[in-house]
Amino acid sequence: MLEKYGVTLIICICAIGIGVILGNGAVYFFNRIPGKWLCDYGQTPDEELVNPTHQRIKSTPWKYLFTGLFIILGIKLGLEDFMYAVAVMASFWLMLEMSIADIKYRIVPDQLIMLLIVTALGYIPYHNRGPIDGLWGALIGFGVMLFIGILGKLIYKKDTLGGGDIKLFAAIGLCTGVDGIIIIFVLTTLLSAGHFCWLLLRKRIKSGDKQPMVPYITISSLIYLVILHEISYNIMVNL
Repeated sequence: MLEKYGVTLIICICAIGIGVILGNGAVYFFNRIPGKWLCDYGQTPDEELVNPTHQRIKSTPWKYLFTGLFIILGIKLGLEDFMYAVAVMASFWLMLEMSIADIKYRIVPDQLIMLLIVTALGYIPYHNRGPIDGLWGALIGFGVMLFIGILGKLIYKKDTLGGGDIKLFAAIGLCTGVDGIIIIFVLTTLLSAGHFCWLLLRKRIKSGDKQPMVPYITISSLIYLVILHEISYNIMVNL
């Protein structure tokens, strides 16, 4: 019994330490991302992006909010499966950075997507359908978003979905596998549509306005990885 409490205490202490590092690091890193990462291909960064003294996001209150979130995630997931917790926190940290970039600059840095692909290695033991589940998830994620992007282009005669969103969905599919990317797609659709309708009713946006998608994708991914993954895994095991 004492040994069990000792392990729990160690995990909680580690989660708090990692949460502080990730929460503060999220603000610190975003404020120091190379300006070229936050521009389209061939575009020259403006003065705000290259000014080393400019804070792209303020330390207060964001570092405290992010730190609290990562501590809660670390404790919850760490007590269940420490290695899974490491994979989720690493990928969520990267998606958080991409969400901020999409909100502020309407860009999804390819460099962060590549790092997210690396974190997919940590999810291999947790795929519902075996080792190649991630590859199928990536193909489905890429294919579905590409189809939506092409369909939106045909209907609205303009880009309704960025290339970064498509690549990000493929990377997330590599992490979560087939079941995960399908669930995340459904959640993203519901969240984005619901929030868009709410903004329209509040007259905050117009019907033709384009909203950043990465925050919805990030929230949906977090819901799946923290809550729905275990449910999905148990259903697959019992089939």
